[in-house]
Amino acid sequence: MQKHFLEVPQKQRVDVLGELNVSTTDVWLALHGYGQLVAYFQRHFRGLVHPNRAFIFPQGAHKFYLKGTEGRVGASWMTKEDRLTDIENQRLYLNEVCGWASIQASNARFHMVGFSQGVATGMRFLGHSNVAFHSLLAWAGSWPPDLDEKSQEATRNLKMCAWFGTADPFVNGAKKRERVKHYQENYGIVPEVGVYEGAHTFDSDILEGELARLEQITLKR
Repeated sequence: MQKHFLEVPQKQRVDVLGELNVSTTDVWLALHGYGQLVAYFQRHFRGLVHPNRAFIFPQGAHKFYLKGTEGRVGASWMTKEDRLTDIENQRLYLNEVCGWASIQASNARFHMVGFSQGVATGMRFLGHSNVAFHSLLAWAGSWPPDLDEKSQEATRNLKMCAWFGTADPFVNGAKKRERVKHYQENYGIVPEVGVYEGAHTFDSDILEGELARLEQITLKR
């Protein structure tokens, strides 16, 4: 059997909350988790838009029924199948999104907020982005253990803050400590790490405060 990968044009969904224009000062690239659709994921951010802040929501290209062959649909960024090709496709797609947004909001600083699988997706993308990101809010995510050198450098050059839930079934305390240690010892990346009471979801009050805080920190740089 011969295996081939062909480049084909595709349409991919991107939702926007807020306005992308010359008055926009902060754009957040918001990356959803496994099994989520942007139509639902964006609800966490609807009350956080203001005249100078906008959110852009790309949707993972893999869509599937969450149970069986009908009912609710979810999306994901990748699986283990053809993993490296999926990572390359993510970078191509996200660069198209960021390039388009940077034209619309030409004066804006770019930030990233990722949830769950979206954290790893975003961190792998950072070193290959056609825009510079000023901050990263990594929420309930397992950071990729194989971050390449370009993304290591990009992550060191921005403000990274990570939050984990006390009852998260996917990222327990041991896994969190192991990943933090790995990043500090091998990559020289020392993010701020916070803990919230809860499971694998956002804490709306902390989320609101962190977005505003990271915008102010990067504004002063």
